[in-house]
Amino acid sequence: MISFTKHEGAEITNDMMHGIATLFSENYGIWGTAVEGRRQGQRVRSSPARLKSDCLPEAPARNFLVQAKDADVLIGHVLATRWAFEGLDICWITQLCICKRYRNQGLATKLLAKLSEHDNDGGYGILSSHPFAVSATLRALGGGLDQVKECTISPRIRDIMASCPVNYVRTAKLRGSLFDSEVTDGTVSSADTGFFVDHAESDAALYEIQRKGIEWPFGRLPEGHEFLVFIERS
Repeated sequence: MISFTKHEGAEITNDMMHGIATLFSENYGIWGTAVEGRRQGQRVRSSPARLKSDCLPEAPARNFLVQAKDADVLIGHVLATRWAFEGLDICWITQLCICKRYRNQGLATKLLAKLSEHDNDGGYGILSSHPFAVSATLRALGGGLDQVKECTISPRIRDIMASCPVNYVRTAKLRGSLFDSEVTDGTVSSADTGFFVDHAESDAALYEIQRKGIEWPFGRLPEGHEFLVFIERS
């Protein structure tokens, strides 16, 4: 039976970080052709220390980990941070990873739903190169991808991201027609994060979404970029 647990701050132990680093390193993706040297084509890996540095900022940010386990085996996790912006609590999903053998079972949606339990967030954000992660976020925290007929985003998104305690979010460079009406290369809502993961898996996921007749409103994804989604809560 699959169980879900939510942990905050000091409840996130070193053993937990080792577990999620292993899951990430074995399941996340591979480096693309833009990466130089021996890493090209190799699996994207991260150490517990690197994950903590990249995804769990210092106080006053509030950090969260939601784990999914089958018996005692970790099969999925989500990392997120919350902070205050102009009187609102903003929650940014900094990592979402599912074991390959457990994908396409709604696990990501359930992890994100658990993350949002008992919290009064004013908005949720995610940067991800994977359309299934975007779809799960919209399903758990918004109206679902099939309800998004046109891509829109908060006019305050630049300020929200600039205030984020997570470095890669704060320094991301927005790209797409949603932010610049003169953009005509097919990008709509993305950000340059310098994350050159191979897009073959994400392209296959996007094909599956579109094969079901669901429109993809976020545009194309250039190398080194991630789709940007921000869901406002009233």
